[in-house]
Amino acid sequence: MSHPLQTLARPWMARLLAAATVAYTGVLVFATHYPRPEELLGPNAPSDKTLHFVAYAVLAALATATWLTARRTASRGIAALAIALCGFGAIDEITQPFFRRHADPLDWVYDCIGIGIGIAAVVSVMALVRRFARAQ
Repeated sequence: MSHPLQTLARPWMARLLAAATVAYTGVLVFATHYPRPEELLGPNAPSDKTLHFVAYAVLAALATATWLTARRTASRGIAALAIALCGFGAIDEITQPFFRRHADPLDWVYDCIGIGIGIAAVVSVMALVRRFARAQ
């Protein structure tokens, strides 16, 4: 019997999610290093902490969906993925002063909270999908 995620996640889906994750990561790095973020965000932008939380929740959701659709052992490695994403967030924050941006450790905290929420959301949805698939 095939794994429920494997029947739902065709190889093209994993590749598409991986491409979306890479593209989103590129946009995220650009946005967090652009010297004048107010030009990108406009006058009514959400708070910086909200932007960090949402940006990294989306990144984590994409990365987790990619991970889960590309592997047979669904939950294996999720902690390592979370650590890697938090490390990426730290590097992202640390390198901002090189682009005339301010590095704020609290931004990284919000990145990590977003990562946790993004991963939890995708893992929860996939668990529901697996449960539904088994019931069929």
